[in-house]
Amino acid sequence: MATVEDALSRPDPATARRANRVAVHTFRPRRSWPALIVGVLVLGVAALAAAEVASALAGAPMRNAVTTAADGYAAETRWSDPVVQVASAVAAAIGLLLILAALVPGRGRFTALRTGDPALVVGLSRSALRRTLAAAAQDVGGVRGARVSVGRRRVRVRIRTDLRDAPELRGEVASAVQQRLAELAPVYGFKVNTRVRRTKV
Repeated sequence: MATVEDALSRPDPATARRANRVAVHTFRPRRSWPALIVGVLVLGVAALAAAEVASALAGAPMRNAVTTAADGYAAETRWSDPVVQVASAVAAAIGLLLILAALVPGRGRFTALRTGDPALVVGLSRSALRRTLAAAAQDVGGVRGARVSVGRRRVRVRIRTDLRDAPELRGEVASAVQQRLAELAPVYGFKVNTRVRRTKV
């Protein structure tokens, strides 16, 4: 039965959803390298075009090797030329890849945790999360070692044991890891997969 204190301390659902969105947005990885590369290329092309236009307006067109070769090639080439069509297709494919790289979020280095407060953002690094979950698995009796890998929505736990007959060990480890995840309260849930390897004595 919920007490008055529990009801007052529990965050408003709308506030909790807003806090989760803020946390996820804060720890979302930025696609900085594609943006930097495209920015440098666009800046170079824009600077070359501006210099060409300015020199033409001044009455002394700048005839460098790049613009001269481009003018000659553009004057002699038709749109139906296979080279032009292939180059256009390659440029379009590169553009689509850059758009996908900007839209699809990368794998973040931090896992956002629930706080219920949009002004408080807490994240746990992937390595710290692995160590925490591995410690939870090793606390289970009979476990001699544990390795944890954390994916986007999945946690894989590989444990070593020298017990010959322990059919319940896998479930106990999964339960311990899930309990630790519940204590940490990540914004997105994780599915726990556990594998048991018996060491030879």
